[in-house]
Amino acid sequence: MKKIFFVLSLLIGMSIVSNAQSIDAETIKTVIKTEKRIFFTENMQLTLEEAPIFWELYDKFELDNSELSREKTKLFETLIGGTDGFSDEEASTMVSGLVALQAKDVKLKKKHLKMMSKELAPKTVARFFQLNELINSFLKTQILSEMPIVQK
Repeated sequence: MKKIFFVLSLLIGMSIVSNAQSIDAETIKTVIKTEKRIFFTENMQLTLEEAPIFWELYDKFELDNSELSREKTKLFETLIGGTDGFSDEEASTMVSGLVALQAKDVKLKKKHLKMMSKELAPKTVARFFQLNELINSFLKTQILSEMPIVQK
């Protein structure tokens, strides 16, 4: 558990540094991707037999998730850039877009849950999804905490 908090602390540090130094988005994505992989390496507790299977499935998950991440980033950039000047129609479109992305996220997770469940032990799959949610919740909190609130 200490390792989990250590890695999350590193991610917090990266977020603070990136804001202070205006590092480009691609560099931030690369660093986060690398840190996530380290985080899973240290916390998945994989056996020698599970490791190659897990990493193949993890890479497929990350590949499928990358398009969804791009869509989320685009939506968040729009929200950050336009919070003062949204029309009611634009605000409704943004919320609908957010809900649609959440539905895509659930669909993607169901797809990969099914794939992982065929290849890995149930506790390994559960551990992955638990740790993945932990990381995603942390990153989402960091993004949302810096986003201005839409004004009336």
